[in-house]
Amino acid sequence: MGDATLSEASALLSGAREFTLMATLQQEDRNAGAILAFSRGGQCFLELQSSGRKDEIRLHYIHNGLVHMETFPYRLADQRWHKVSVVVSGTQVEVWVDCSRVYRRLAPPPSTNLTALAALAPAQDPSDAAQDLAAHDAQMALYLGQRNAKHFLFKGALQDVRIVSGATGYLLQCPQADAECPTCGQFQALSDQVNQLQQLVTQLATRLTASEARLTAMSECDCQRSCRVNGTVRQDGATWKTGCEICSCLHGEVTCRPVPCPVSTCKNPVYTQGECCPVCLKQCSLKGVVYDHGESVSPRQCVDCECHDGKMQCRRVDPEETCPPLPCPDDQQFSVPGQCCKFCPGVDYCAQGHDCHPNATCINLQTTYACHCNAGFTGSNGRSCTG
Repeated sequence: MGDATLSEASALLSGAREFTLMATLQQEDRNAGAILAFSRGGQCFLELQSSGRKDEIRLHYIHNGLVHMETFPYRLADQRWHKVSVVVSGTQVEVWVDCSRVYRRLAPPPSTNLTALAALAPAQDPSDAAQDLAAHDAQMALYLGQRNAKHFLFKGALQDVRIVSGATGYLLQCPQADAECPTCGQFQALSDQVNQLQQLVTQLATRLTASEARLTAMSECDCQRSCRVNGTVRQDGATWKTGCEICSCLHGEVTCRPVPCPVSTCKNPVYTQGECCPVCLKQCSLKGVVYDHGESVSPRQCVDCECHDGKMQCRRVDPEETCPPLPCPDDQQFSVPGQCCKFCPGVDYCAQGHDCHPNATCINLQTTYACHCNAGFTGSNGRSCTG
């Protein structure tokens, strides 16, 4: 057959796991003839043959560089018309005759890259009787009804000789026949893919384990790692002050903490500009008593004094302006020593507002109120109660 047909058939078979060789034939008695053959001289790369001498269907092919033959006892050379399909699916070969499957067996898979096989296979020595044959068949060719120019000539009639890609090509001859899913070739292809994935996962796991080991070794190494802060590089172990914080660089990480301050010795320390810690201002002395900055005292009725950085600042309190209105008549109002404002008897001072802690109870007294922490809580004057 022509080079174009050879190229098309070779491309159809190239790398195929599944293919079907089929024909409709009528063969003379005792004839041994090739139905379809890819060959070069006396070398056969793929051939479907029917032998009327031994009543066999033969499939010749190459497996792992060696010639292999599968034989299927069956009489085709009986001068009757038969439909024949030989199906290769992975490691399985089936033979269908007249729409009936007559054989199914396991066999080594054929090499289907015929062009490469022909290029790699050494040519036979053109000597003696084979010289003319080798000269005629210098290149691989596709033959129909014969193996080569002179051998295994098919005697009879051939129709619809086809090479079909896939394992269900016999359905072209027998549309009503059953088809299996998946085929052996499909299952083998899936199995190969699973094996490849398993190998890939194993390789990835090995690489991941090695990477984890390297990362662990790097994290454990006692290397000097500097810190970059606002464009400034600080060496590992360096310490510096930023505002009211002391920062340090340790293994590439910056940690900051407030500047430690000494315990204040006064009651009302104050923060001054440019200082991180509160300072004690000057004390005041009034009538022989020393007061801290911020402390208040009432030396006499309606006079309030406050210590301010060493100076006692006093002011007179006008009861008419600062004292709240009383709900009782003037004749019931009374004064308390040390207090500028007058009081009414029986007044609910707690209802007028108090600063007791939420966990404290407000208690009315004669002229004011008192705060007492609730049971289970302790504190000073009921203004701060903790459990």
